[in-house]
Amino acid sequence: MGNRHVIISGLLTLLGTFLAIAIVGYCINMYAPGISNPAIVLLFIGLALAAMLPSVLTSWILILLTALGAAILVLGDVPMPFSSKLILLAVAPASAGLMSIDRYVLIRFGWARFNRRDIERYSRHYDPVTKFQKLYNAEKMYEKVIRFIRNDLDGALWCNVAAIHWANSAQFRQFHENEYSQELHDIAQVLKDDRLPSESLYYLDDGTFLIISHLVPEETYEARNVMTRKHLNGSVLLGTTPQFKWGSLRIDHSNVNDFPTLKDATRRLQREMETDLVVEYLKG
Repeated sequence: MGNRHVIISGLLTLLGTFLAIAIVGYCINMYAPGISNPAIVLLFIGLALAAMLPSVLTSWILILLTALGAAILVLGDVPMPFSSKLILLAVAPASAGLMSIDRYVLIRFGWARFNRRDIERYSRHYDPVTKFQKLYNAEKMYEKVIRFIRNDLDGALWCNVAAIHWANSAQFRQFHENEYSQELHDIAQVLKDDRLPSESLYYLDDGTFLIISHLVPEETYEARNVMTRKHLNGSVLLGTTPQFKWGSLRIDHSNVNDFPTLKDATRRLQREMETDLVVEYLKG
C-alpha cells in the first residue's frame, strides 16, 4: 500500500513538471519563436543538472553558466530583444529549480514511506524530546535485572529504581506546549550530566523519568541523588521553579519477589513520590 502511494506521488510530481515545461515551451514558441531551440536546449540542461548532480554543484554550474551567458547576451553585441535575452538567462536556473523540488519531494516522501516501519518502531521505543528510551525498553531492562537478582544464590546483586515526576506538568502542557517540551529536554540533560554511565535512563511519559541503577554503592547513589535534586530545583520556568516528586526503591535478594514487574515497582514509587511532595511542601 505504501509503495503504491510512493509511485502515484512520484508520477504526479513528474507529470506536473512536464506540464510546466510544455506550457513554457508553448509560450516561447508563440511569443519568441526565434529563441525556441536554444531555450529548449537550456531547459533540458537545467533539468539534467538538477536530476543528476548534487544541489551545491548544480548551483555553482548554473551560476557560472548564467554569468557567462549574461556576459555574451547583455554585454556583447547580440541582435536580440532584451526580453528574449532574459528568457535565455532564466530558463536553465528555473528548470533546475523545478527539478530540484521534484527531486526533494520524491526522495523525502519516498524515504518516509519505505521506512515507515522503522520510524514507527523508533517512536515506540524512543521519546523524540528527551531522546530517552521509553516504557517498553524500561520493562525489558527491569525484567533482566530481576532475573539476575533472583538467580543470584549469593545475594550479592541489587539495583536501585528511582522515579522523578514533574508535578503539574500535564496542566502546564495545556497552556505552554513549547515551554513544556523545552523543560523536558532540560530535565533530560540534567540526568545525562549527573547520572553515572552504569545507570539506565528512561522516559515513561507524562513528565515521569525512571532511573535504574546497577550495583551503585549506597554513598555514591545518595550523592548523585543530592546533586540531581540540586540541579533540578535550580531550574526556572516562566518565573517559577518546577516541583518534582521523587521515589526510590532498592531491590535485592530479600525483596525481589515483592516486585516481579516494573508495574509493581512503579506503584511503590508512586506512593513514595506522593509522600515526597508533601514533605517538600511542608519544608517550603
